[in-house]
Amino acid sequence: MKKVSVIIPVYKVEKYIAATVESVLAQTYKNFELLLIDDGSPDNSIQICQQINDPRIKIIRQDNQGVSAARNTGIRHAQGEYIAFLDGDDLWVPEKLEKHVLHQETSPHVGVSFSYSAFIDETGSPLGIYQIAKTKDITTDYIMCRNPI
Repeated sequence: MKKVSVIIPVYKVEKYIAATVESVLAQTYKNFELLLIDDGSPDNSIQICQQINDPRIKIIRQDNQGVSAARNTGIRHAQGEYIAFLDGDDLWVPEKLEKHVLHQETSPHVGVSFSYSAFIDETGSPLGIYQIAKTKDITTDYIMCRNPI
């Protein structure tokens, strides 16, 4: 069973981070590490994370450098064979990692696995809006002009 490194940049997400972390801990695929990258967050986001007790969680601190730098810090610390990104105000369904790992394992010619997104409000209620990525006939122009993932 391959290990997954889940990387969450943490910056001003105190209203959402507990639910985000819990959505990772509730995954049906259990072989993961959860890297919480404190990007110099000025609110109580990291204090909330420190209250969640799970040996798979690692908190890594850095001065504020932005989300891309936080993700790169996570990559440098990652020990998994796969890397999964999650924003600090998003949620995962419980089967997400399991399905992605299965996809990667059964499709060795595929280098990345992604899924659609359902938008929710601050209370977690669905808005009925979805972001569905294109999966066929992807051109360079499409990748450069749009974010297909």
